[in-house]
Amino acid sequence: MQAKMASNFLITYTVDWHQTPGAYWVHIPIVGGDEYTPPAPKPIPGKGYAILQVPFGAHVLEFCSAAQLQHYIDVLSQKLLPTTTQLSAQRGSGAGPNGHWLSRLPAELKPYSKRVLLVKKLKAALEYAAAHAPGTAFKSVT
Repeated sequence: MQAKMASNFLITYTVDWHQTPGAYWVHIPIVGGDEYTPPAPKPIPGKGYAILQVPFGAHVLEFCSAAQLQHYIDVLSQKLLPTTTQLSAQRGSGAGPNGHWLSRLPAELKPYSKRVLLVKKLKAALEYAAAHAPGTAFKSVT
């Protein structure tokens, strides 16, 4: 279901916030409960979970929270990208590195010159989502 569109960002809704590529790697479950750190997004009553779609060239990146978007910005702004082995180890689950979101990111988006432009777009998307996405998932980075 589509909701809001402005500039070239789109907010859609889904029944499962886990579908976004970075969700597993950013929102870590707290042992013994249904809580996550940083907190998982909450559904919008009658709609589901807000998903921010960010088009970049021929690709569309999807995010379920400000924390996920900020994580992409933090990783992609580095001149030398960390390895997916290093990033997977931070999750502490033994999963990856081939399944890590950075491993799945299209190769054409990985050169530093492209990432500079992508990070600029992601920062604009973060500001847009904070102002326009319903609920609290995009309101602050914890």
